[in-house]
Amino acid sequence: MPIIERIYTDGACSGNPGPGGWGTVLYLAGGGVHELGGGETQTTNNRMEMQAAIAGLTVLRDSGQTTAATIHTDSEYVLKGITQWIAGWKRRGWVNSAKKPVLNRDLWERLDGLTIDVNQALDRPLQWIHVRGHSGDVGNERCDTIARAFAAHRAIALATTDDL
Repeated sequence: MPIIERIYTDGACSGNPGPGGWGTVLYLAGGGVHELGGGETQTTNNRMEMQAAIAGLTVLRDSGQTTAATIHTDSEYVLKGITQWIAGWKRRGWVNSAKKPVLNRDLWERLDGLTIDVNQALDRPLQWIHVRGHSGDVGNERCDTIARAFAAHRAIALATTDDL
């Protein structure tokens, strides 16, 4: 089983809400790549950003890997939500600082559970890294291409490996 070193994620939406897609690229030790993608007919960009992270962390969790990995996102919403805001949301019963229900709670609960599961298995906690979108980062650009293809219902070839 190859080691997942880096996970890149991105979401896209045509209109917000509107048709959306997500893309996830897992970079493996030894140079392998495994790509995932999907979409929904009526969604938001934030939900697609979250779905991409959920997909990548699901593969990481299910791999049984114990070696540390990084997850890269261009979404400050996802990054700050999972690393800063979520503790307060849970403490306040899924109410935000404006005393309103947290949007996308269903996905936040899934992402939180996966993050907890992954961190319990890894030798060091998962590291979340913010990347600037559309800045030439190869992993981010590829995720964007995948997400946009799914949002537009266009066929796209995904690199896959049977080892995962």
